Amino acid sequence: MKQKHFKSIIVIGFALFAMYFGAGNLIFPPYLGFISGGDWIKSSIGFTIADAGLGLIGIIALANFDGDIIKLGSRVNKKFAVILSLAIILCIGPFLAMPRTGATSYEIGILPIFGSGFSKYLFAIIFFGLVILLTIRANKVVDIVGKFLTPALIICVGILIFKGFTSPLGEIADTSLVEGVVKRGIRDGYQTMDALASCMFALVIINAVKDLKLGDKLGEFEITIASGTTAAICLAIVYGGLAHIGATLSMDKSIPVDIDNTKLLVDVTNGLLGKIGVYILGIIVLLACLTTAIGLVSATASYFTNLLNGRFSYGQVVVIASVVSGVISVLGVQEIIKISAPILEIIYPCCTTLIILGMFNKKIKDDLVYQIPVYTNLVLGLLAAILDRGYLKALEKPFKMLPLENHGLYWIMPMIVTIIIALAISKTREAKTAEN
Repeated sequence: MKQKHFKSIIVIGFALFAMYFGAGNLIFPPYLGFISGGDWIKSSIGFTIADAGLGLIGIIALANFDGDIIKLGSRVNKKFAVILSLAIILCIGPFLAMPRTGATSYEIGILPIFGSGFSKYLFAIIFFGLVILLTIRANKVVDIVGKFLTPALIICVGILIFKGFTSPLGEIADTSLVEGVVKRGIRDGYQTMDALASCMFALVIINAVKDLKLGDKLGEFEITIASGTTAAICLAIVYGGLAHIGATLSMDKSIPVDIDNTKLLVDVTNGLLGKIGVYILGIIVLLACLTTAIGLVSATASYFTNLLNGRFSYGQVVVIASVVSGVISVLGVQEIIKISAPILEIIYPCCTTLIILGMFNKKIKDDLVYQIPVYTNLVLGLLAAILDRGYLKALEKPFKMLPLENHGLYWIMPMIVTIIIALAISKTREAKTAEN
């Protein structure tokens, strides 16, 4: 990698980090550390794998398709590709993830400072109005986020984590407060939606790399992967730091195990930084959620502009998506999380399977190798969501027999087995074709 591209990798990597690091990435790790106690490292690793790890895989996979999720999904089926990409973009876009950035900004960044006298409706208008202003020019999104907003975000988060290590709030419990913390970490990693977001952020990042005008496909691919790796490393460090802060409260019996994620984060910051903590946390939350919202709106606008063949301009979609997100954001963080959980459980396994296969696209000649594993994990994801809500009890026992089910990774072994089966069928078909 040429030295002159190092700055571009850092700027693009920082921009991607900030796009990923939003509401869920901030509120989940401290609570996860709190309930994990002495197992906080294990649970934060699970969280990081399901979040940054899958996000990086998504960037690598989509780099093989110029960032186009429909091209990748078409290896399964064109209609499936459109339906899955719509489900993803609506989840990470105006229906779930984008509204959550606004709701979290209000609950953590505004309420503790100004109280309920500051209208959440007014805040939604201000927040998403700012998102529109900073996103309306597509070619400036990565520069705005990577050069200006991310450094400020990293400094503020760094202050909080440094204080957590040098002046811990308490002792870390020897054991976890609940069972299955690794599985919880993985599920919380799902909730950030970053594996899904990578399917859309990839297009924004790849376009930013193309703007460098290297004229070299391999060079563009290398810079894209290096930028994605930079973002993943930054995320892993921050998650570990935030989880450790939460773990230092695991011996405090006055804190209920079912405390709201947002309230715990506010209490932690106040405990570490005192009165000024509420202001620093407010800045962290606003920057984190704003950068993520910018990335999500930009990705949503790019997606629909391409899908609808320019019937709506990029700017028009930015405005529409921001307005819809603002309306939904007033529901509040917990309500949005409740709505998103079953949807994510259904589409995550098949989407993850798809992007893992996409990493090896050049080696996969037969679409069947995509179809069987992806459809299998779509069915398993639907079954998992149904079982988690207390339905089809008769299938609960056999489902729990799936390897790694206790860690929330029940889809891995079926993916491996069905890939092997699909490859065997493909080889058999090749042999018969050769004979004829």
